[in-house]
Amino acid sequence: MLWVSYGKVTQEGIKGMIAEPQNRAEAVGKLVAALGGKLLSYHLLLNGEFDFFIITEMPEDKVAEVTMVNSMLVRGSGAIESITSVPAVRAEDAVPMMQKAQKMAATMAYKAPTNS
Repeated sequence: MLWVSYGKVTQEGIKGMIAEPQNRAEAVGKLVAALGGKLLSYHLLLNGEFDFFIITEMPEDKVAEVTMVNSMLVRGSGAIESITSVPAVRAEDAVPMMQKAQKMAATMAYKAPTNS
């Protein structure tokens, strides 16, 4: 399963980047590997709402671990202010999901709220 993680670096983290410039992809890759996943890409933005985004491939049964590691280990380091991880679906893999939604819509499995 693909995951996109994005977040904000603390002022302390930015100071660390300036004091000791380094590519953190290896460190992030080791963390992801320790959870049974694979780092696919790691990008810095540093000019907007988010400072970085990471794309990983993780086993589906690791959702709780990914959430806990993000919350405790990564943020606990003091270098990361916030991090959010969301599952991502490849476009070709989304078609069966769209078809399922289409069938559910046809049977009125979900009805939008009304004002009446």
